[in-house]
Amino acid sequence: MSVIIETRNYKCTTKGVYKRHTDKETGNQSWVWLSRPIDLIAVYRVIDTGELFWEIRFECNDGWQRDTIHRTDATERNFSVLLKKGADVATWKTKRIINYLTEAETGTPISLQHSQLGWINHKRKNYYAHQQLYSADSTEKSDYIGEFNINKSGNYKRWLEVLKKAVVGHPEMELALCLGFSAILVGYINRILKLHIDSMIFHIAGNSTTGKTSAATVAVSGFGDPREGARSLIQSFNGTDNALTNLMANNNGVPIVCDETSLSLMGTQKLVNVLYTWAKNISKARLDKNSQMKPRSEWATTIITTGEGSLLDQINQNEGIRARVFELKNLQWTKSAKHSNVLVKELSKNYGHGVEPFVTTLLNYLPKEIQKAWDNETAEIEEAMPQSKFKDRIGKKFALITMTAKLLNETFDLNLNIDGIRALLVQQEIESIEEREIGPKALELIREWLLINRKHFYINSHDVSETQTIWGRMNINKNKQETEVFILPSIFKQMLDEKGFTDYSVVLRELDSMGVLIKERDAKQNKYSIRRVIKGIESSKNGVSTYGIKLEGAFIHTLLTPGEIQRQPRKGTKQPKATIENREPESVDIDDM
Repeated sequence: MSVIIETRNYKCTTKGVYKRHTDKETGNQSWVWLSRPIDLIAVYRVIDTGELFWEIRFECNDGWQRDTIHRTDATERNFSVLLKKGADVATWKTKRIINYLTEAETGTPISLQHSQLGWINHKRKNYYAHQQLYSADSTEKSDYIGEFNINKSGNYKRWLEVLKKAVVGHPEMELALCLGFSAILVGYINRILKLHIDSMIFHIAGNSTTGKTSAATVAVSGFGDPREGARSLIQSFNGTDNALTNLMANNNGVPIVCDETSLSLMGTQKLVNVLYTWAKNISKARLDKNSQMKPRSEWATTIITTGEGSLLDQINQNEGIRARVFELKNLQWTKSAKHSNVLVKELSKNYGHGVEPFVTTLLNYLPKEIQKAWDNETAEIEEAMPQSKFKDRIGKKFALITMTAKLLNETFDLNLNIDGIRALLVQQEIESIEEREIGPKALELIREWLLINRKHFYINSHDVSETQTIWGRMNINKNKQETEVFILPSIFKQMLDEKGFTDYSVVLRELDSMGVLIKERDAKQNKYSIRRVIKGIESSKNGVSTYGIKLEGAFIHTLLTPGEIQRQPRKGTKQPKATIENREPESVDIDDM
């Protein structure tokens, strides 16, 4: 009968648990059997929360079993969690078994565990938490117990060989690699430098032959399992908004991919909410069943989504979200099907090897040196970016990508093309700027809407058909090639809502900044509206409130005035040759912009 463990008052052998008994009269000691064998084999402290857990082994009729319980379950009331698993802890034994395990705890070393990813602070030191904890000068050991498979697979040399042969030299794939490793810098900026920057969100759009899945695989392969699955770093976008948010919880430096946005069945507003929540690094405020505020999850990382179509086309005309989600469209990520297959096949077997060497390189620099490098990189990339009101915000984010490329070159001797990566980012911004900014986009949609609905407007005082409702008036000046339109406020707001603009006042402000809004000279009362007489509208004698917009071009077809009719050429009549003095401007039916 071998002894497994012995404490001050108890011992556990292969036959069971025994309590030391001392005879009060004789003082003789003996062992009294309590239960089948049960043993405390490990004590864990989760450094994220400071909580303790017991790992317990016990014998059942079908052999030895293991279970892990929270330290708070070591009470007579809660110990039934082991009873239902088959442990011999019947009610009358519970108190003594707990006393035995508590004594065993005092002689059991406490091992550390963590479920957070990325940058954390533990015992007043900064660590990068991955499969283990990494820091500049500490060897603290802690095992990852979270939901993702970030264990190393295959070998480091093969992973690096694949990068050098199938990624380096292909600018798009080099960019994909940088997107993934940029997560470490996003977390560093937020948690170490204590400067807020949104989580970066990149959407890779394209059909199945563009290699977007291969790009996602390259992005996350240095961190963990790139094979889509329950514990992979590549997850499906087909989930609820809460589930997609929870994927990011407590992640401060590991990239996450959400694949196939086309699978999402959530509506526009929920999709916008998810993207905003991702970018802002904190979950929504929620109450528990007792109306107490639940703890809110935080994160700071890089998030990559993929899909055949545009993600931004699925949301409304929200300028803020369009400045936070960067779409990489029309890029050919792989040069051939063979190229794609090699990447996916090899990186599905060799992954998780990039974190430790990259973090080691990063930690060779002081925080102030990283901040200075970020400032310099921001200034350099902003010089190449087109002018926009989001230039500073976007420049700071893109600078983290090129900083990542330089750190990758230093760490792995890859010789990534920094200029090529920067050019791809700048080109993305050039293509996105017109689509993103609300003012120009709204103006173009208003022009299109007017062409379709011109029958509802008085045009140069020409009456509207009695069968049509009146929405406003237009003044078209062919000589100046200019159109002024005055739209009733209720119609204007309805039109913007139908076009997906969530806040009409933002649109008015942007149109005003473009100089195309027609306003009252004294605009103190309502700086965006102007009064105009609209025939057919009650109480319009002194004018009604409208929103006035000035558009280039006489793009609406108008009837000719009597004077214009007299000047039209007639059959059989020889017309004088046009001169500068008598030449009429050409009639314009469609905008020539």
